[in-house]
Amino acid sequence: MNYFSLFISFKKIGGNNIMLISLNWLKQYVDIKESVDEIANALTMIGQEVEAIDIQGKDLGNVVIGQIVEFDKHPNSDRLTLLKVNVGEGEPLQIICGATNHKLNDKVVVAKIGAVLPGNFKIKKSKIRDVESYGMLCSEAELGLAKESEGIIILPEDAPVGKEYREYAGLNDVIFELEITPNRPDCLSHIGIAREVAAYYNRKVKYPVIEMAETIESVNTVIKVNIEDKDRCKRYMGRVIKNVKIKESPEWLKTRIRAMGLNPINNVVDVTNFVMFEYNQPMHAFDLDKVEGNITIRAAKENEEITTLDGVERVLKNGELVIADDEKAIAIGGVIGGQNTQIDDDTKNIFVEVAYFTPENIRRESRDLGIFTDSAYRNERGMDIENLPVVMNRAVSLIAEVAEGEVLSEVIDKYVEKPKRAEISLNLEKLNKFIGKTLTYEEVGKILTHLDIELKPLGDGTMLLTPPSYRADLTRPADIYEEVIRMYGFDNIEAKMPVMSIESGKENTNFKISRIVREILKELGLNEVINYSFIPKFTKELFNFGEEVIEIKNPLSEDMAVMRPTLLYSLIANVRDNINRNQTDLKLFEISKTFKKLGEGQNGLAIEDLKIALILSGREEKNLWNQSKSDYNFYDLKGYLEFLLERLNVTKYSLTRLTNNKNFHPGASAEIKIGEDVIGVLGELHPNLVNYFGIKREKVFFAELNLTSLLKYIKIKVNYETISKYPEVLRDLAITLDRSVLVGEMVKEIKKKVNLIEKIDIFDVYSGDKIDKDKKSVAMSIVLRDKNRTLTDEDIDKAMTAILELIKDKYNGEIRK
Repeated sequence: MNYFSLFISFKKIGGNNIMLISLNWLKQYVDIKESVDEIANALTMIGQEVEAIDIQGKDLGNVVIGQIVEFDKHPNSDRLTLLKVNVGEGEPLQIICGATNHKLNDKVVVAKIGAVLPGNFKIKKSKIRDVESYGMLCSEAELGLAKESEGIIILPEDAPVGKEYREYAGLNDVIFELEITPNRPDCLSHIGIAREVAAYYNRKVKYPVIEMAETIESVNTVIKVNIEDKDRCKRYMGRVIKNVKIKESPEWLKTRIRAMGLNPINNVVDVTNFVMFEYNQPMHAFDLDKVEGNITIRAAKENEEITTLDGVERVLKNGELVIADDEKAIAIGGVIGGQNTQIDDDTKNIFVEVAYFTPENIRRESRDLGIFTDSAYRNERGMDIENLPVVMNRAVSLIAEVAEGEVLSEVIDKYVEKPKRAEISLNLEKLNKFIGKTLTYEEVGKILTHLDIELKPLGDGTMLLTPPSYRADLTRPADIYEEVIRMYGFDNIEAKMPVMSIESGKENTNFKISRIVREILKELGLNEVINYSFIPKFTKELFNFGEEVIEIKNPLSEDMAVMRPTLLYSLIANVRDNINRNQTDLKLFEISKTFKKLGEGQNGLAIEDLKIALILSGREEKNLWNQSKSDYNFYDLKGYLEFLLERLNVTKYSLTRLTNNKNFHPGASAEIKIGEDVIGVLGELHPNLVNYFGIKREKVFFAELNLTSLLKYIKIKVNYETISKYPEVLRDLAITLDRSVLVGEMVKEIKKKVNLIEKIDIFDVYSGDKIDKDKKSVAMSIVLRDKNRTLTDEDIDKAMTAILELIKDKYNGEIRK
């Protein structure tokens, strides 16, 4: 029944929140002569964007104050009353009412014929049990002022008959919905917005006048406070008010609370909420008679129990900050209060708390406990620790006024640590250069003074600035630049195109290579995928990554706990996810950075390599020369890589069998090397790895190139040669070889041996029933050409003889017959 029980009434927009600001309330603190639209525009221009404007009372036309002048029972019903109600216009209106809480001479709220109440409820002349009725007596629920009501509204005796109820009740108000950014908690209050408006229009803020009487009895004779946890509570203030009368709030207070979208509760609770919306300072009121002993701010004991104001029994296990008496926890500090000391109708004496809790602790505890109150929302953004005495006195004086209580003298004020205000050096020349406008020292000084920023001249157009305690967001000159601009007015700064010399930039090498590779692979029909750079922790063991893996200390989730040292996991996961969605024929690629540790003694630095990875699964698409689908194989993958390397003018590379990588099939994988540099791997993934990902009945082929290592071998510049005018000669061979022979190495030896060879293409590899089980048949197409003359039969025969001799002598191969 206090501010801790007030759950967030904000509306969320992106990372910001909507704050409701009442125009009538705002006018108490600053003179406003402008129209609603002008104020809305001014607020938006100074950074407090207006999301919506609600004209209150717009549905309360033809709703007036009346007085019951005749009271009778309905002739045809025991539950209805037949009334004559004076509304200040000629003859009293005959109205039939079903409520039970009214009597003769009561002042009531009357909806006359023609009124349209919230929910498009139209008031018409009606006949109830054969008796005519010319209006309706209204409850708060029927006027949209409460969710439910027990009876009609009964007004004070001095309510003027005939006056429009919206005017009498202060419902002729305008409510601005403002989008408040997280760095401006001071603007989550009416005084905060009043400061902004006053600064913009060069007016003064009219702060509330605080007056109250105090008794001779001191608060220090009644209760004491001790802060044990000084890291999480930096200031704690308390005052005692005795002999309060818990009752309904006066109309002015209920109007303010309703304007904030809340229902009034009682006078004490409503005051704490009122002051929070006035100053943006959450506070709490305890029933003093339920507090056993003194107050201690401490960490919760292990498994300490508390039933909070939302009725939930909670067990505190993580040392949460609590407000406790000598026997028990009575509140979770800055988040929510406990039922064991809540204010009720029998409360006579109260202890009022105003405190500063560290924002980071409130943010953590609120989320850990799943409690999102208005108090937690404000406290986690940081309060004005130096303004606590003002807020305390304001709240106590209002409670004494509306609850007729007696305020004990003196204030408990435990101040652990006073923060040091920022000091900012501002140079006028730099400011003018930044905003593109020449402002004088006096103009800037006036703007800063209206923002309550203390100014000390240092000479040479420089000043030392000290922001007010409620502006913790001002810490550097750039922050001051923003303040000057928004108060000077964006509209007053002319738009000018900057004058600068424009030179063509040079494309980053990595970006350029990535773009070229991407275009080549798209030409081949591969689809690009983009994945996160984070992968699950279990991949470290699954893929045998070793200790070079970089683990994240505070991962967003278990699936994003490791920086990936290879693109393998991401792409095989893409294949799995696509197959699970019945997309089985896949050829994908990704270009991205990978990460691994640089090694011991390197200050935690990492190696970032740019890599390209390809993955194939399923069957290749039909084409003009191949009308039947066939499964992807090692040679499809190899062909894609050879085409890519050829387009990048990388020619002097070799393939060597991969023997020590457990992620690949040992008989169908290879390393790609240039000299001694290993620039990549390719091959069929190991069946055990594929099965681990739940990929059934499919072989998966994967290749990865290190573009960072490959970069020095790539030749982007293309040299053109004229097309030879001499014809090529094509010869096909089918050779039977031992299965252990590496065909790639054999092809390289053949090219070295015979200079007339222009190209060799392997177009078939066969092993099966028709040849020995230890053999394989390799079919190749050989292109011969001399660039200077036409080849003779003798030239051709000589070349083919040399090829066959090499195959037979070095590789024990023979022509297949």
